[in-house]
Amino acid sequence: MSLHGHKRDAWHRSLGEDPIPAVHDAATRRALEQAHRISRECHDRGRLLKPNEALAVACKDGHSTETLYSIARNAASAAGGDVDTVLKHLEHTWPDFA
Repeated sequence: MSLHGHKRDAWHRSLGEDPIPAVHDAATRRALEQAHRISRECHDRGRLLKPNEALAVACKDGHSTETLYSIARNAASAAGGDVDTVLKHLEHTWPDFA
């Protein structure tokens, strides 16, 4: 199967493949600040999950935990920022949870 022209989604990224994108717009900057704050809070409370852990608890208690993707998606949506940029920064900050 050819991946030519296919944009990889969050589940198919490999950490370190692409450089961390610069943040140029104010909305993405606000989203990134919010996402960093939330990911730190979730980590400190033991609520930040790796993707494979999230799949295991999705039916059980998934509503009380977060993944980097869910944090990036929610922060970018709230601030109007770019989710891919926010996620890439979070993956760089929290490589064990990427």
